[in-house]
Amino acid sequence: MHYGLYRLLSRLVFATAFPCFLIYCIFTGKQWAELSERLGFYKKIEPAGKNPRIWLHAASVGEVQVARALIAEIKKQIPHASLVLSTMTEQGQLVARKQLGNKIRCIYAPLDSPGIVKRALQTIRPSAYICLETELWPNILRQARQNGAKLFLLNARLSEKSFTRYSKVRGLAQDVLANFSTISAILPDDADRYKKIGAPPGKVVVNGNAKYEITTTGDNQVISEQYRRQLKISDQTILVAGSTHTGEEEILLKTYQNLKKVIKNLIWLVAPRHLERLPEIESAFVADNIGYQLLSNAKQQGRREDVVIIDTMGDLAEIYSLASYVFCGGSLVDRGGHNLMEAAIWGKPVFYGPSMRDFLDAKDLLESVNAGFMVNSAGELSNAIIEMYNRPEEYEQIAQRARQIALAQQGSARRQIKIVTRTIYS
Repeated sequence: MHYGLYRLLSRLVFATAFPCFLIYCIFTGKQWAELSERLGFYKKIEPAGKNPRIWLHAASVGEVQVARALIAEIKKQIPHASLVLSTMTEQGQLVARKQLGNKIRCIYAPLDSPGIVKRALQTIRPSAYICLETELWPNILRQARQNGAKLFLLNARLSEKSFTRYSKVRGLAQDVLANFSTISAILPDDADRYKKIGAPPGKVVVNGNAKYEITTTGDNQVISEQYRRQLKISDQTILVAGSTHTGEEEILLKTYQNLKKVIKNLIWLVAPRHLERLPEIESAFVADNIGYQLLSNAKQQGRREDVVIIDTMGDLAEIYSLASYVFCGGSLVDRGGHNLMEAAIWGKPVFYGPSMRDFLDAKDLLESVNAGFMVNSAGELSNAIIEMYNRPEEYEQIAQRARQIALAQQGSARRQIKIVTRTIYS
């Protein structure tokens, strides 16, 4: 498949699917503002004038965290730039507006249909368009380049699974990748895969992972103390389970029950990756007679239970500051894991299951300094935590090594935005 066929198919798909999409929006209560933005209608985006307009596109929550690090660096290197951040998912948009909404314009990405893309580009008029990780939409990339924008694929990763999929449409992949001025890959393996599906070798570089460029919204100590006051936490032992998936809460509940027998003051904070699963998790806790409280309620009324479900978007990265121990979800079930460095940067020992294929580099880094620990079951996790709990001096050394290795990864965002700056002004 080549671009011309994709362009035709995207028109046909939109014409066929739009009535269904409209009905879905009506029945699910989607706001008209969201629908209009999906169709390329954007309000209150002022012309950038002589300043560069940089449009960053992030798929969902994980990519928003990458965007956050890159935006912080853009503000240092190109302080007068006008910034727009688009997301594909509703959860990504909520986090973007919460963390960045008072600094830049956050919008829903337009559907990748030629007419919609044309309308969006006429309004936003980017001088640079930045895609993050693997977000490749052929129509917007082709039209943005034709309109004079410089295109960048930053923090680019390509798993074996994605490589196999793109290899089946190598002609289209080659057409799409030719639009970029630079493709900044996370690892050499990612760079090699991009070259194999048609990326011009001279445009591909390796600059590490800006997802590990951890940024917070304020002073670390202030952030931690704010959450401690809200949750009435003083010297209790805290287990934070972040980004959990279906099946993991049941396993972790056994871990919590095992730990509670030994660590009487234990508090468990659990953050499901997808908030639509909250009713499922609450039902499971009720069935097991586990008293719990939602974070939103605990913030308003004070914490009353030792189990708190994080039911808000954008809090997890900073709630890690409270943790004594962290479990990273999506790893005891086959989901590929999540970002270990978000916890390690706070100086926390990090535990995870065997499924870490999407974050193998972070896993290997933590294990190289004995600060990351793989477990296979509830029993292994509780035993490992109890062993560490009984060795406080060793715990402090592990925590220190976790923070040091996370800090050592900083600099990727600076290197990637330096490329953008140089290209814009060349």
